[in-house]
Amino acid sequence: MIDVTAPLRLSLAGGGSDLPEHYERHGCRLLAVALTAHVRLRLAEAPEGVTVRAFGTETRAEHASSHPDPLVRAALGYFGIDRGVHLTVESDVAPGSGLGGSGAFLVALATALSHLTGDPLTPAAAARAAFRIERALCGRPVGQQDHWTAASGAAIELRIAPDGTADARPDPELYEALGPLLDHRLLLLRTPLTRSASRPLAAQARALRGKRDMTHIQSLVDDVRKALVAADIARVGALLHEHWTAKRAVSDAMSTPEIDRWYAMVRDHGAYGAKLVGAGGGGHLLVATEAADADRLTTAMAAEGLTRVVVGTHPLGVTAHRGEGRA
Repeated sequence: MIDVTAPLRLSLAGGGSDLPEHYERHGCRLLAVALTAHVRLRLAEAPEGVTVRAFGTETRAEHASSHPDPLVRAALGYFGIDRGVHLTVESDVAPGSGLGGSGAFLVALATALSHLTGDPLTPAAAARAAFRIERALCGRPVGQQDHWTAASGAAIELRIAPDGTADARPDPELYEALGPLLDHRLLLLRTPLTRSASRPLAAQARALRGKRDMTHIQSLVDDVRKALVAADIARVGALLHEHWTAKRAVSDAMSTPEIDRWYAMVRDHGAYGAKLVGAGGGGHLLVATEAADADRLTTAMAAEGLTRVVVGTHPLGVTAHRGEGRA
């Protein structure tokens, strides 16, 4: 039996530049931090078949190649495992949250399956394998940041060269600065809109294959980092607003009329700025505000169905523990 935990992530700046459609021409730079919200996975050997229990449902197939979940099917095929697996998945956040859940799940699954084969992957190798499974084998239009943040933990600056080589650089100073900010001045609001990231990501990819790019968003990375480390929340908010405006201009799929209305409301209630976290179209809103305005803003947005999610930063990436037991 193998227990694996991988953190979800908060994208801070430069998100979208990790899509191949962008970095193959311009490279990638982005900032992200691992959260105390996690995906937890338990993998056990079973006498036969492939069984997956996740989010209150159970799916089963005789062979991996016929399992209905494409991510599970592709991951098992990648590691050459056809049957005899029982998988249980739990997450602190529902799918479609914009916090990198599918990437964290695949990093955890790649780690668990590699232990099962007797050749455990390093966290970096798990990130590379997870991205390949999701992008190349499943055809999802994803970038690399979710996988690398789940693998690395803490705060990272992710750089990707045009050839796809990724370098996740730890940023201890940024990590130390983010904890106090997330307590009272950087609010994470869960919208009532959940969505598959595939649609907004596919729309961004189409735009990036045309004349659009993420170079302006990418250029904000240094300024965002400087403002966060200095705890200059007014500057952070102004940069989040600039980031959101630039990313929204890349693709209409980033926002909806409801999201635009909520965005205007948080600013009317004292926020310096905000941005959607993740691919867009729903999920969570990251809001920069003064601590004195946080409760009033939270109450006003709760009346609109947006709930504050209290999370912290997490120092560890994917972790695995092997014990005794079969399904």
